[in-house]
Amino acid sequence: MAKSNDATADQSPVGVMAPVKRPRKPKLTRIEKSHRTRQAICDAAAEVIGQYGYAEASISRIMEHAGFGHGTFYAYFESRAELFDQLLPMKGVEALDFIHDRVKGASNFVEMETKGFIGFLEYAKSHPWFFRLLHEAEVAAPAGYRQHIDNIMKRYRRALKRSWDKGELAGYEERELDTLAYLLISARDYVYSHHVGRSPDISTALQGAVETYRKFITFGLRSVSGDDVAGMPVRTNGARPNEGGSNKAVSAKASRNRRKAASKIGKRGLRTERK
Repeated sequence: MAKSNDATADQSPVGVMAPVKRPRKPKLTRIEKSHRTRQAICDAAAEVIGQYGYAEASISRIMEHAGFGHGTFYAYFESRAELFDQLLPMKGVEALDFIHDRVKGASNFVEMETKGFIGFLEYAKSHPWFFRLLHEAEVAAPAGYRQHIDNIMKRYRRALKRSWDKGELAGYEERELDTLAYLLISARDYVYSHHVGRSPDISTALQGAVETYRKFITFGLRSVSGDDVAGMPVRTNGARPNEGGSNKAVSAKASRNRRKAASKIGKRGLRTERK
């Protein structure tokens, strides 16, 4: 009788499913654990700096935020200065990789740069600590700041050179590409930190900034003469900018305007010398 009761007890009630055994997660190797801990410390440091600044980002505050003991810090960094010099380049590469994913598939420079601008604004919006980490680094972590700028320039230089080789930056010399890169880098920074990020309606401000930036890239970096006119956007009335006159006429008019401007400057210079 007892045996029968035991058999009945072992049976699952009707309609109740037996628990599913989930596969155990593979244990992390020592190297993987070390990498995760170091990443957690860096993530915590970025957030603490974003909230308090470099000066108030003490080791104890960072490690408390990361959820580790104070002594764990020295297993990965010799000093706070070493962490700071590595932090911005590390986070900067993360931002660059994020932007790179956003620009994949772009067919021309204008599309690539517009997508990159959107990607940067999206990253800045989701990582509010980034700008304080960046802006204070020039003084608090100059070596890291310089490395970060160099990392950005290497990627921008390659992208601009590819577009220049394809003839997309008509009117610019190869020696001017670094200047263009610094202009575009500065635009991203200032547009978000001083305009979009301070707007009461960030989403609307972001959309407006993107459209303005696209226009700036389209008309500020591309030639408006020759074959480029055919690729320019159509206005709401169906006409293209400068439509109605030949491309040669457009070029001739632009040349006359440049000569007039040069002539005026020359005359002002002569008057100044005579005085």
